[in-house]
Amino acid sequence: MIDLVDVQASKPSVQIPITEVGLAGIKYPIKVNRGNREINLTAEITIFADLPAARKGADFSRNVEAINEVILNNSVTSGIEVLAASLASRVLEKLPYSNSARVEILSTLLMEKSDHSSRSAIVPYDIYGSAAVKRGEDPSMTVGVTCLTLTACPCAMETTRALISSEHTEVSAALEKIPSITHNQRNRVTVQISNLKASIVNIEDIISVVEETTGGPLFSLLKRIDEGELVYRAHKNPKFVEDVVRDVAKAVVTRLSAIPGSCILTVKSQSQESIHPHDAVAKIEAPIETLRKLMNVH
Repeated sequence: MIDLVDVQASKPSVQIPITEVGLAGIKYPIKVNRGNREINLTAEITIFADLPAARKGADFSRNVEAINEVILNNSVTSGIEVLAASLASRVLEKLPYSNSARVEILSTLLMEKSDHSSRSAIVPYDIYGSAAVKRGEDPSMTVGVTCLTLTACPCAMETTRALISSEHTEVSAALEKIPSITHNQRNRVTVQISNLKASIVNIEDIISVVEETTGGPLFSLLKRIDEGELVYRAHKNPKFVEDVVRDVAKAVVTRLSAIPGSCILTVKSQSQESIHPHDAVAKIEAPIETLRKLMNVH
């Protein structure tokens, strides 16, 4: 029998503790339970733990063992953030020299939705779940999703309104009652809720709040009437990225009342500008309790 040297357990030449070390890009099939149905997802997993100064390396194989034990032996989870918490806790069980672990899970959720002409379509959403755990403590979880929507610029709208009114004075009164010309942007709206101690937020509920606030999802297939209605709807309610994050934050804290005040809400709006070579970005990050007080939501 070959006597193998445990190189990872040896002392490094530079003894500095490592905050996180682990594996990224691990892909596994998972199932998420949603009442009377199961959702099949492909999870991309990142799994980390800390490493003490006196240890040269981490046992990466134990990270994979933890994934196998949690996912392959328990085929269904209630949420990707819950799965992340289970993985983080299992990693600490397998790495006695580590005191903290963190797991991130990325996936794409495909949902069947109806467009404005009642045609069925598949809409993809980038979803995110993570958990961080310290030895002897409960995990802290995060869940999030990115939705695509369409926005119209309110600044350019008022500028073109003024230009048209000055050039065509006979229609200036009518122009005040209708949307004017402006440029459109595809907008990526990301919502994350962190510092969760239990799975109390469904990603589907976050999606509903975002889409009802911003005007609905973007579809791959648009007939002429659908395209026209989408653009017209955006022009009737033009928004800066600042408007988007404020409106979505208000809707989340108002409608998702089960979220504890100690949780942190992050809302980000990234507008892919059609008339600029850059994007516009806005972000709100604050405790749920603080936002409810600001908006007098109880």
